[in-house]
Amino acid sequence: MVRLLTLDAVPSVIELSAAAGWNQTPEDWSRMIRLEPEGCFCIERDGRVVATATLLCFGAELAWIGMVLTHRDYQRRGFARRLMSAAVDTARGRGVRSVKLDATDQGHALYESFGFVDEQPIERWRREPRPAEPEPAATGPVPHALDREACGVDRSRFIDALPGPVRACDEAYALTRPGARANYAGPIVARHPRDADRLLASLLDDGAWYLDLLPSNQAARIIASEHGFAPVRHLTRMRLGQPIQTRDDYVFGIAGFEAG
Repeated sequence: MVRLLTLDAVPSVIELSAAAGWNQTPEDWSRMIRLEPEGCFCIERDGRVVATATLLCFGAELAWIGMVLTHRDYQRRGFARRLMSAAVDTARGRGVRSVKLDATDQGHALYESFGFVDEQPIERWRREPRPAEPEPAATGPVPHALDREACGVDRSRFIDALPGPVRACDEAYALTRPGARANYAGPIVARHPRDADRLLASLLDDGAWYLDLLPSNQAARIIASEHGFAPVRHLTRMRLGQPIQTRDDYVFGIAGFEAG
């Protein structure tokens, strides 16, 4: 019933995610499969992919479950549960100490049944198209030590696979990538809010934008609002296993619901 998701299935998966209104592009799906060829799962019916889930591992410290999606015509058949079982079993087989995900209200009860507990709220903010003049900012390598301090794990393999350029300084960095429905700003990590503000301003053009943030970081909410963003979705970050020490006050934009 459950098989590994492979690159040749990306066109079918894009149809699935587009029907759900997701922002992922073919490049997003392909990147995940290349990073985790043994951690991307799907179920097929009638010659097409109708359900998916992915598992992105950050060493043995943390694994992130994402892309949990079932076509509306195939819901309530237990497909999401089977895919979650495959992802959780894979994480346990690798000895991962903590598994996290960002849950919609629709999926919350399913994740609770696997033993996940609420950790904190998370929000998607959107900026509608408006005139913009991006401010110049330096480019450079990602300060991976800062990212690890903020997120508690080494995410360098994933971060380095994201498209550039990287807006960066010694104590902050920001990335952006195109999306199917809006450009995506993130991850944005900074030791000081002023640097996060400056780097976000350097990303924004006159198109539509998404930014996912932790509302516990009040400075991030203020900066997002000042740049014309407003909250449009509310999710819950959940955890299975041991807690991880993080600096959420350094996180001004996550890498995505599928990666944390």
